[in-house]
Amino acid sequence: MSACVFIPLLAAWILATQSGPPPPSLEELLTRAGAYVARFNANFANVVSEERYTQWASGQQTVSATRRAAMASISGLERRELVSDFLLVKLPGVDAWVSFRDTFDVDGKPVRERQDRLSALMLHPTEDAVAQAGRILDESTRYNIGNVSRTVNMPLLALGFLETTNQSRFRYVLGKEDTRLGTGVWIVNYEERSHPTFVRNPTLDHDLIASGRYWIEAATGSVLKTELVIRDESLRALLTTSFRTDDRFHVNVPFEMVEEYTLQNRSRVSGRAAYGRFR
Repeated sequence: MSACVFIPLLAAWILATQSGPPPPSLEELLTRAGAYVARFNANFANVVSEERYTQWASGQQTVSATRRAAMASISGLERRELVSDFLLVKLPGVDAWVSFRDTFDVDGKPVRERQDRLSALMLHPTEDAVAQAGRILDESTRYNIGNVSRTVNMPLLALGFLETTNQSRFRYVLGKEDTRLGTGVWIVNYEERSHPTFVRNPTLDHDLIASGRYWIEAATGSVLKTELVIRDESLRALLTTSFRTDDRFHVNVPFEMVEEYTLQNRSRVSGRAAYGRFR
């Protein structure tokens, strides 16, 4: 009799130990992630990193006359090597965190003197700081290759969607635990539901809905990976950023961004950026 009772109890105990802890509450996970992003912004703001960014383009490529003139002295349109300063800042008079890229080397050739223009601009801001930073960003954007005009290729773009004030603009669904990134790391799927959207097509003047996934550590709310998908009738963009711990800043800092754009005419643009030399 005792054996008959013992066996099902033992089976139940084994099943309980194998199933692991229950999934976290989605609401609690998003609350912790929002607090984490606020801490990330505070700790990583005004930290300059070196970005080493390789781009590839294949298929039919068209380049505007303006961009062709800008690239006249730069060899090769199919592969591009960019080295830039990357910086997250909160500009004067702007209630949002903004990422900026300042390219100083293209395909091994300097395109300006190497100096921390962005950090100098933020340390000594002027009334024209926003416009100056915008001009620096536009200057760097022109070195992108392929027939995709883009400024979404920023490693922290999707992370910004998780800010507490932005979360109401998205619909979230809790996915599965991904133990490849660590115990207690859960996937959260998201899709933008508010208009106007964060990303827009400036040529056609319409919204581009963002969707994707986050990899969030349940215990702390820290983000280990972000995925961003943007698509319309002519383009699909996929950007994935991976983060790892850096004790100097007490948050996970970006170490890699991978991007891929697929166009209706079957041409493709892809890229991989690595981040280091944080200062």
